[in-house]
Amino acid sequence: MLVCPRCEKMYPSNDLERCPDDESVLYVLGSEGPTQRPWGEGDIIANKYKLLQVLTKRVGTGQSFKAEQLKLKRGVELRLLSNEGMMKPGEQARFQREVSVWSKVRSPYIVRLYDFGFTERDEAYITLELTEQGTLRDLINRQGYLSYDEGLRLSSHILQALNTAHQAQVLHRNVSPNSIVLHTLSDGQSHYRLTGFAVAKLMGDIEDDPTAITMTGQVICDPAYMAPESIMMGILEPKTDLYALGVTLYEAFSGKRPFPGENLSELLGAHVHGIYTPIESHRPDVPYVLKAFLNRLLHHDPYQRFESAAEALDAL
Repeated sequence: MLVCPRCEKMYPSNDLERCPDDESVLYVLGSEGPTQRPWGEGDIIANKYKLLQVLTKRVGTGQSFKAEQLKLKRGVELRLLSNEGMMKPGEQARFQREVSVWSKVRSPYIVRLYDFGFTERDEAYITLELTEQGTLRDLINRQGYLSYDEGLRLSSHILQALNTAHQAQVLHRNVSPNSIVLHTLSDGQSHYRLTGFAVAKLMGDIEDDPTAITMTGQVICDPAYMAPESIMMGILEPKTDLYALGVTLYEAFSGKRPFPGENLSELLGAHVHGIYTPIESHRPDVPYVLKAFLNRLLHHDPYQRFESAAEALDAL
């Protein structure tokens, strides 16, 4: 049995999603949320996008689809950022503020944001450049780890992405293998792009708690990639993005995460104390200069890290 929260009429059919009288989202009687048939292939979103295929999970999202932008006949990635529906006005405003941050950054190494809005169920969505070759996480899972040449290419591309973002006063906050997507150019060279800016913030924005949950329902930072100063004091700055990249690159070069921990408490403690497994334990032939580069990115003392993505890029 379904009920309309506005007019309180009840409907026996589970095929309905909105009240025929006032278009309110219907709730399952006795539940705390609206009834929602999962979105799937063939569905139309906001009268603009046709869902074609489910994509592997990207960072900070509820669900990702390959979709067709109907008017332009263009392939896009459509991300549903909330599964809750019925957003409050304040939450909608926060979503628009978060997405506007992404619109400020332009780089060949950053996935482009095309559009954003709300579905017929009041779920937030964004549409992006379509990248169908998966994430860095997928690549590591397939190969185990990257060759040195490939890892250096990855390092260069993402440092250039972060340099562009930081110069625009934008912090990413969630760099990880899930926030990096792969594209192959016409000459066969791999090209890496940073995505996941839906939880980015402008430097100097004091409204956000760095450990909070955003309106999209996602934890802002994956604890496996959080800098010690973020864990201890909630500090967010370019160096915390560089630290997360250091963890990501360690994983890309070795196939393993640097910090041990059987539970969240142990993991966070290892970050805070700077206790991580030397990369040569996983890959004995790692060049000394690469080890030194990663060690500097991963230093638990932010003053011992690179000052900026530009400095790290020069060192690379």
